[in-house]
Amino acid sequence: MAGQTSTPSRSGRADDLDLLKTLLVIGMVGTHVVQLLSFRLKGTANVVWQDYANLISFSGYMFAFGIGLGLPKTRTRTRTLAETLRPIALLLLAAWVSSLAFALLVDRRPLDGDLVIDILSMRRLFGWSEFLNTFFVLSILTAFARPVLVAIGRNPVLMVLASALGLLSTLVVVNALVPLAGTIIGHTDYASFPLLAYLPWFLVGIWYGGNRLRAWHFIPALAATGLFAYAALTTGDYPARFPPSALWVAGPALFLLAYLGFTRWLCARVRVPRLLLLPGQHVLSFLIVSNLAIFSARFLVGRPIRTEWMAGLVTLGLLGAITLGWVLWQRFSGSGGTRRAAAAQ
Repeated sequence: MAGQTSTPSRSGRADDLDLLKTLLVIGMVGTHVVQLLSFRLKGTANVVWQDYANLISFSGYMFAFGIGLGLPKTRTRTRTLAETLRPIALLLLAAWVSSLAFALLVDRRPLDGDLVIDILSMRRLFGWSEFLNTFFVLSILTAFARPVLVAIGRNPVLMVLASALGLLSTLVVVNALVPLAGTIIGHTDYASFPLLAYLPWFLVGIWYGGNRLRAWHFIPALAATGLFAYAALTTGDYPARFPPSALWVAGPALFLLAYLGFTRWLCARVRVPRLLLLPGQHVLSFLIVSNLAIFSARFLVGRPIRTEWMAGLVTLGLLGAITLGWVLWQRFSGSGGTRRAAAAQ
């Protein structure tokens, strides 16, 4: 599993990176289905699945987006301002739409001035949508500080130092309702995924975008995950997730390197079917459409799922429907070709 680097496919994309993101999309959508649409599921598999997905998902996205930024680029043309601003605008719109949908359909809050201000200013974040706010801020950072981020991520010393500072930032939290506060620094009043705390995974991803995964890399990863597991076993609870502790951020290290090693190993030997790569190629659309569908279902039918196999079927059906939508769109719009992975995806 170790020793592979990303290899562009005929489409110019890195299939192993798309597959990695597909695995993360499946995990996140499945977890959202269970958390929002299920009621008293029996068995430990449900709990273990949610805990695992919660641990790896956001760190995994930051890791994957960093890999995308760190991949060797063949494009020499400078982006226009419109091309730079487009992914930022899309992520901002996605964050607003998902937050509004959650507030109205799940929280059933009235549409008033306070709610509108909360959403537009991001002074308060909303359930199962917080990650989109962080992606929005990350898109601004990558658009205007790309050379700096790449320089840090490709230099092992700078990467380690910056990552250490990111983990130390978990010691700083806020409780004031200030725009973007919870998106950048951990907040005590609502769930959030602060960019500074999770930035180490983005920087590590940049490094792996241009470097091989070596077998010895699993040693520090095992140590990080081992410390997380030791803390959980000795205290009887997981390290803090909201706001995140350093152990929570570092905890998925072993799993994420295993994902990277597996996808690089597999894609170097097997031509993965295009349908399996679509979620990884269009992460934002899969997450926002699935959120809207799940929120709407929660509003209309409550929590109808009573068994784990039903949760699995709903997840597969939802992912399949969005995939079919993309296939039809590409066929009838004549956009069957795909572009190289971008950090905003």
